Amino acid sequence: MSHEKLIGNIVSKLKKDPYLLWIFIVSLVFSILFTVYSSMAFNLVEMSGWDMGIYMQALSSGISGHLFYSALVPGSYLAEHFSPILFILLIPYYLFPSAYTLIVLQSFAIGFSTLVLYLLSKEILQKIEIIKTGKWLNTSTISFIISMAYIMSPLTESPVFFDFHLMVFLPLFFFLAIYSFMKKQYILNIIFLALIVSLHSTFVSIALMAILFEIFLNRTFMITSIHSPVRSSIYFFISLAILGPYFILAGILKGDIAGVPASVLRIHVSGSVGPTALVIDTFTNPALILHLLVQNYILKLTLLFFAFGGFAFLFVRYPASILTFIPYIIYSMFSTYPSYYTIGYQYTMMFIPMVAVSGAIGIYILIKSQMHKPSFKLQLRIALSVIIVIALLGFSIATPIVSGDTNSNSMYASVSQYGNNTYMNQVIFEHKIANSIPKNATLVTSNNLFPLFGNDLNATAFPFTPDVVINADYYQYLVDNQNSMWSIETANISGTSISLNMLEHEYMASGNYKVYADNYGVIVLERN
Repeated sequence: MSHEKLIGNIVSKLKKDPYLLWIFIVSLVFSILFTVYSSMAFNLVEMSGWDMGIYMQALSSGISGHLFYSALVPGSYLAEHFSPILFILLIPYYLFPSAYTLIVLQSFAIGFSTLVLYLLSKEILQKIEIIKTGKWLNTSTISFIISMAYIMSPLTESPVFFDFHLMVFLPLFFFLAIYSFMKKQYILNIIFLALIVSLHSTFVSIALMAILFEIFLNRTFMITSIHSPVRSSIYFFISLAILGPYFILAGILKGDIAGVPASVLRIHVSGSVGPTALVIDTFTNPALILHLLVQNYILKLTLLFFAFGGFAFLFVRYPASILTFIPYIIYSMFSTYPSYYTIGYQYTMMFIPMVAVSGAIGIYILIKSQMHKPSFKLQLRIALSVIIVIALLGFSIATPIVSGDTNSNSMYASVSQYGNNTYMNQVIFEHKIANSIPKNATLVTSNNLFPLFGNDLNATAFPFTPDVVINADYYQYLVDNQNSMWSIETANISGTSISLNMLEHEYMASGNYKVYADNYGVIVLERN
């Protein structure tokens, strides 16, 4: 295709759908905003070693030929979470081994999932002869509203408040999987389902729910000529026969990498309640179940408000959509781990894309079933108005409603920190220290400072330091910000509770360390 013909085709598509250009601009603008915001968090030393630091160290290890080693796991990251997508991320990280690489990938994955949602929503709504009820009630406008509400939701923007997480790719892959299925691109559909599974071995359940959801979509939209319940069941069980062994194999490989017995295959997440225990306790110990449900009820209600108030109330029009997001919401509502139901963490990625798709299909069913009724316009306008209002309330890139991370602030608050000379002098000093210490020097530092040394394979951090022998001959450097809460956070090292600040004093008292740098409350010790 010639250059002129390609441009002509693009212009023709934009004339047919001017919203396509607008949604591209929105996706780009939000991607840039997320990049700026996350970069400010990194520059201001507000990210943690537990998330950004682990991924930086694991990918840096992969570049060096090791199997995604991190001192904070400890061992290989694949032994903690089986995520083969790290092999793909090695490519951009090899070219640009920096925290900013991960920040850009994360920001654009979230931002441009909006564009895919727009195309998916439009594909769904175009399945009926839509809208002769007014100029603005058309497929493009409604799809634009759905996409804008999705990107403005605090549930979508949660991960940009802190660090880097593989879960940020889930909305993009989920939207692309459903969209490729709607477009009858089945090879692409399989690829994107595989990419979902590559993020985390437990995402096998999400892929299976997506496949089951596609079976219902197939019956609703007549995408293929195969609508037999028997054939659909066979297709689902074939998928189960493939993904089930993968999950078992992932558990075996995790055990092998970690050096533990391969029989350790169960899912374990701190503070969670397993589905079997939940069902049994519902009948045998209902008081416990009620206690779990009301625990942190304000946080849980806030999450449900943005999920169901934003989109998911439309699932009543298409109950099959409940397959994709209700399992995780139930799981989180009965959890004792607040991060699962607190806006401001990456876990919202596990249901926000499903909720958005259910909203698009809910509007499709509303239009199809109510189009010839006098109340149709009113119902549609109410539904769209609710979505818009909830989206505006949760415009969290500017004013986060709730954040689970104590270091998270609005973009305005982050910008204002650049005007604080004392704070900025400390930050600049911390960056200078990170640049001056030799690469791959053995060092110990605090959780918030660790990302500055993320490419150092010999760096570790409190309070996640593994059980190693701590003595005056082990680390070449100790880096401590005495103004930070992480300075006094304790870890259990060889049976002794110790903080970085305590270790610092121990090193000084030993006479084996000298002060390498000391300013603005930040002190660096160097082994003699």
